[in-house]
Amino acid sequence: MSESHLGDKLLRFFELIQEPVRSKEELVENVRTALDGIAEQKNIGKVTICRSAPESKLRAQIENQTEVLYQSDSSIEETATELSFRTGEGGTAVLSYFPVKGCCWEEEEQHELMLLGNMILWAFRLEIMGELLQRMTTMDLAGEIPNVAGFMGYLGGALAQGRIENYIGFYFNTHNFKYVNKVLSHQKADGVMWLYIRQLLQGIHEDECVARLGGDNFVALIRKENADAFIYRISDVNVKYKDATLEKNFNFGATIGAAELNGAQNPGEIMVRISSAYQAARQKESKEVVYYSEDIHKEIMRRKEVIADFHRGVVKQEFEVYYQPKVNTQSRHLCGAEALIRWRKPDGGLIPPMEFIPILEKDGSICILDFYVLDKVCAFLHRCIRENRPLYKISVNFSKRHIENPHLVSEIVAVVDSHKVPHEWIEVELTESEDAKDYIVMSNLIDKLKAEGISVSVDDFGTGYSSLNMLKMIKTDILKIDQSLIPFGRYNNDNQKDCIMFESIVGLAKALGFQVVAEGVETLRQYEYMRDAGCDMIQGYYFDKPLPMDEYLNRLLFGQY
Repeated sequence: MSESHLGDKLLRFFELIQEPVRSKEELVENVRTALDGIAEQKNIGKVTICRSAPESKLRAQIENQTEVLYQSDSSIEETATELSFRTGEGGTAVLSYFPVKGCCWEEEEQHELMLLGNMILWAFRLEIMGELLQRMTTMDLAGEIPNVAGFMGYLGGALAQGRIENYIGFYFNTHNFKYVNKVLSHQKADGVMWLYIRQLLQGIHEDECVARLGGDNFVALIRKENADAFIYRISDVNVKYKDATLEKNFNFGATIGAAELNGAQNPGEIMVRISSAYQAARQKESKEVVYYSEDIHKEIMRRKEVIADFHRGVVKQEFEVYYQPKVNTQSRHLCGAEALIRWRKPDGGLIPPMEFIPILEKDGSICILDFYVLDKVCAFLHRCIRENRPLYKISVNFSKRHIENPHLVSEIVAVVDSHKVPHEWIEVELTESEDAKDYIVMSNLIDKLKAEGISVSVDDFGTGYSSLNMLKMIKTDILKIDQSLIPFGRYNNDNQKDCIMFESIVGLAKALGFQVVAEGVETLRQYEYMRDAGCDMIQGYYFDKPLPMDEYLNRLLFGQY
């Protein structure tokens, strides 16, 4: 063979070795083709690569894994010329050349083979590093399962193979990990998560996938016939954690959204379905699995639209404050008001609070709205002071979501002071919590507000689960009894029992030194009953509906009912 022809073969060898590949199998095939082109001229009978690597979070242990890169039809010598290198994963790769029978390479020939071998090993090094990088970008290293990128890739594969309709998609959040993070160190909490994931994977088939999105959120692709068993398993997971200093059992449930995947066109559409189902499950706050439907998707989109419109609406001042008068029960004289919000869209339509308040409450944007209302109320009070109008205390609702804000009191005071309004004319209404743990935080918050001269009322009393504990633990100024507890109203049928309960609450509140406001009073009979039962103030349609600012200004001039 001419030198020019051999040169062409070597050039082709280098081109094949350097050619980008998508898998190890493709690389091995390229190397075989490259070696086949020069093997006869170089008297190569066989070439192997043997790889070893320790176990890591990125892969299982590889021990003496041998791959034949080239094998001729001729007999070969048993003694090999070897070349090795350290891999990026802390392992080794050994390339072995076996000459054809009866051949012994000279030193110069061995040097040439080493140069060619370095090219081969370089290609395998790149493939190994690429594989590790791929696993790093598609795996959750803490749990050693796929992350969202890995899950999206798995969905893409199932779609490409036409088998996606055989599966149910799941999106679920695990209950109780916040408690784990509170009672254990970060390292131990990670250990509990690892044990939890190990249990999740029990019973998972090779053609199924469970992935971690981050934190305590997971997604899964489970065959339809296994879906019920999977739901049962993730609804009640018991983890036994044990180390040298601690032994503890943890039990985990889950909020679960699920979706049939018939007709899904791409991984993004699947994620929309299962995440929409999960959001609906969160809204229900029950243990039931919620399956995706078009109605659920529309509701999720509506909620997102409300939140997006809300932020635009705040900037454009679309929200209006209405004032519902509070009336002294004995004198029937105006004695204050509650600030309530209304949303007037650009087309003039008025959106009822129940259509956006619960959405903002869930999202957390309610905190922005509360301060918006406080600012408007303080501006109104400043106007009343400036124009020498009658002045009455106005209460502003603050969501339970504010409890997490350690600077809440200073931020409230800053808004009030910016309008130069004396603190005595502002009342903060806090909603009764359903969580007794919040009462300690509420109590501290109330004490700080009262120290600033701002009075506090507890709204919707009687709707929580620990009302009596709340009365014992906090020192509020005013107790507002929820409309659902008012006798002779639309919510009550057993008037005798309702009256016993109502009078007991009023008596207890008065004995503890609280003023009492009855909400939702709509009839003369209710008013007379509230007056005789000892309520201090009444709020409701019997006296006045919530009034726009201008109408409330007029009401201030005629404060007697």
